[in-house]
This record gives sequence, C-alpha cells and structure tokens, in this order.
Amino acid sequence: MIRISKTDGLIGINTTPANMSISQPKADFEMAIKHPKVEMHTEQIQVRIDQRQCFNESGLKDFTTLAREHANDGKQAVLEGIARRVNEGNMMAAIENNVDAIAEIAFNNSFTSHVFDIETMPKSRPVIDFVGGTVDIRVDEGYVDIKSNPNKPLIDVEVGDVEIYLRQRPEINIEFIGNEIDKKL
Repeated sequence: MIRISKTDGLIGINTTPANMSISQPKADFEMAIKHPKVEMHTEQIQVRIDQRQCFNESGLKDFTTLAREHANDGKQAVLEGIARRVNEGNMMAAIENNVDAIAEIAFNNSFTSHVFDIETMPKSRPVIDFVGGTVDIRVDEGYVDIKSNPNKPLIDVEVGDVEIYLRQRPEINIEFIGNEIDKKL
C-alpha cells in the first residue's frame, strides 16, 4: 500500500509601511513701509471793498480827493479869470466900436452866478476785489515694499518594505507501507 502525504508550502510576508511627512515652513517676509503724508496750507480769502468813489459822490470826500478837486477848481478859476481879463482888455482896446467898455465891464462884473448841485446818493457801485483764498495741497503717496522669500517644503520619506519568504517548504511524502504488493488487474 502506498501512503501519500503532502505538506503545503507557506509563504510569509512581512511589510513595513511607507511613511511620508511633509512640513511647509512659513515664507520669510521683509516689509518696508513709508506712510503717506498730506500737507495742506491755506490762505484765507480777503474781500476788499473800495467805497471811495461812492463816498466822493455823496459829499464825504477824503482829504486827498478834496484837495485835488479844490486844486483843479482853483486852476480852472485862474484860467477863467485870465480869459475874462483878456476879453476885457480887448474890449477896452477896441475904441473903434464906440462901446462904453468900462460901463459894460462894470455891469457884467456886478452879477455873480452860482450853481448849487446837491447829491446825497452815490451813482457808482463800490469796487469789490477778492485777494488770496489759495489752498496748497502736497501729497507724498508713500509706499509698501514687500519682499517674500518662500521656503521649500520639507519632505521626509521612509520607504516601505515588503519581504516575501518561504515559511514552509512544500513536501510530498510517498511511503510504501507493508511488504506486499497487490496487483490487481
């Protein structure tokens, strides 16, 4: 008789898992800042009102204008007086006209005429000027300067391992048991 026994082969597997760690260091920053500035200079507006002409027309003259007018009036009176005396001299020299020159000159000089002109309201408007009122604005914009140096990621890798081995060898055992051999056909 034959006895066959077998032993299966066994495979052993040892694994070491792979491991990976990644860390990202923060970027290095450098920042330079210049703050903006605004400078403002103002000059107040001035309103100048010149009412001299209005006052002069109302009879409220300043000393300079009053002196100038009296000087002009005096000059005009002197010129008129010179012209009158020249006319009177010419009249007295013209005896051929048979005119009593002295009587006529006396008659003309006996009457004086005056013109009265009263004004209480000015006819002109005041002169209004605006001076100044400027605004000077200066802006220094400033800036922000950022320099960034990114860092590379740190990667640590532990490689995994798979170990395959033969834990048990396969066997086939064939034994012959007994002394006899049976032969049957």
